[in-house]
Amino acid sequence: MPWVPVAAPARVLRIGMRSAPPFRHRFRLAAAALFVVSGAAATTVATAVVTEPAGAATKLPSCNLSALAKHQGTVNITFWESASSANLTVLQGIASAFNSSQSKVHVTLVTQAGYDDTWQKYTAGLSNGQLPDVVQLEDDRTQEAIDTGSFLPVQSCMNAAKYSTSDFLARPLAYWKVNGVQWAMPFSVSAPIVYYNQNAFTKAGLNPNNPPLTLPQMLSDAKTLKASGSGMGLVLDPWHLETWLASANQLFVNNSNGRNARATKASFNNATADSIFSQLSQLVRSGDATTNPSTGPDQYDNLLGIGSGKYGMTIETSAALGTVTSLLGQGQYSNVKLGIGPFPVYSSSVKGGIEPGGGGVYMSNKVPALEQAASWTFVSYLMNTQSVATWSAGTGYIPVRKSSTQTATVQHLWATDPGYKVAYNEINNGVDSAATSGSVIGPYADVRTDVLNAEISMYTQGVSASKAVNNAQSSVDQTIAGYNSRL
Repeated sequence: MPWVPVAAPARVLRIGMRSAPPFRHRFRLAAAALFVVSGAAATTVATAVVTEPAGAATKLPSCNLSALAKHQGTVNITFWESASSANLTVLQGIASAFNSSQSKVHVTLVTQAGYDDTWQKYTAGLSNGQLPDVVQLEDDRTQEAIDTGSFLPVQSCMNAAKYSTSDFLARPLAYWKVNGVQWAMPFSVSAPIVYYNQNAFTKAGLNPNNPPLTLPQMLSDAKTLKASGSGMGLVLDPWHLETWLASANQLFVNNSNGRNARATKASFNNATADSIFSQLSQLVRSGDATTNPSTGPDQYDNLLGIGSGKYGMTIETSAALGTVTSLLGQGQYSNVKLGIGPFPVYSSSVKGGIEPGGGGVYMSNKVPALEQAASWTFVSYLMNTQSVATWSAGTGYIPVRKSSTQTATVQHLWATDPGYKVAYNEINNGVDSAATSGSVIGPYADVRTDVLNAEISMYTQGVSASKAVNNAQSSVDQTIAGYNSRL
């Protein structure tokens, strides 16, 4: 039976960003110890040229980099982040290296409890004046962040520094680009991938080296696994519809997913969405997959079920791989030989792409020009080739610079743990478009709750797929209209 919620969660986040951000892998510490990473699979999809969003801003606020050059002494800045455990250690190392590399700027990390806590503290700071120079915010806060009017677009400093972005992966960069303006730099970027037990696949008569590459294949493999005694674990995360739509190169909201102009309504009430919901409904209501919530005490059952043998596969964030590798060698659950596969796309005949998720790094416009220039010095260091490589290898996040993948750091990682390369291939391959860059929506969290509630209604109330999609579209339209009316 599917999990039946008492009430829909007030806030649910993209895969890898549940009630905590992808930085905070405390939820992985128990589950990740179950696994031994042993393999990787890749998918090949068509590549297309990136198109710049239309309607680029004609005038940006200035970024006076000369203010730092003229300044005598050290400028102190703060960076609000949400790292913990091994990830915090890696970030502390990068910050320490930055501070030691020069004497003009000193950055102090201020660790927050999570993305939600960071946002709440930041919005409070808009009133009490206690704000950081640099802050990392969750991907679904992009439009809200812009709407505060409190951020200096990194585009301003990029222009002033003649900073080239040609080395960056197109899609993560595009996620934080709105109306042609780069508002934040992509930093902790992840993507959904398949975690599966190769032994369970072998037992079921499936090829352990061939995880499902499409949604129909996923349903077929789940049925075969269930017949052999396992099945699939499926987290009730709210990203299902938009991610599968992106893999079919279909928009989630209007105005090019909110990238050419503010999103005003949903755009997914179509045959593709009906098909996605119909297949998910079949998967769950047949019993081939068992759901669990994305919050609360049962939120990790999909991963724990791999270790116990209850499930043969699940979909989770690639960001969990950092914790997996840090806990290798404990020798538990010898029945599990973990394989890593790409996210199963909507169809092999429809070329789309996997949208990135994660956190972007923003700069404040509420601090003096000197501190803004100092902030850019730190941000550009944080995003240099070796820093990105160090961050990726130490955490499992996707390296967002192509040159970082050529470093000895990442090459060694991919050679010893090829599962890390799967998410990179997902984000680097496929079509780069407004649909695959992700959506920019003011009330994004509430919109995702609307969609999740519609999905759950199929599993628990027998609502048809087409009706659930229609209900989701109506609810999303009302939610977006309500937010926009308050601006």
